[in-house]
Amino acid sequence: MQARTTTFSFIDNLTIEFEQVGTSVLNFALRGEDGKICCVTEKKIKPGISSVRWEGLNDLPYGVYTLECSQGGDVVELKTVKRV
Repeated sequence: MQARTTTFSFIDNLTIEFEQVGTSVLNFALRGEDGKICCVTEKKIKPGISSVRWEGLNDLPYGVYTLECSQGGDVVELKTVKRV
C-alpha cells in the first residue's frame, strides 16, 4: 500500500491519498511524539476512491504526529504537523 497526505501540516482535518484496489477497510492512527495513539479511525473504501478526509482533529494539541495507515498486514507511516 502507498499513501501520502495532501499537505505536510494540518489544522483540523487530514486528507490522505492512497493507491487502492477494490473494496476494503483502511485503518488510520495518529501517534504523538511520545508514541502514544491519540486518535484512530476506520474507513470503508469503495472501488474508485483514492482519498479520504479525516475530520475532527481540532482538539489535538499542536505538535509533530506520525500518521499510520494500515490495510491488512501493510502499514505506512507518515510524519505530519498539527499547526495553528
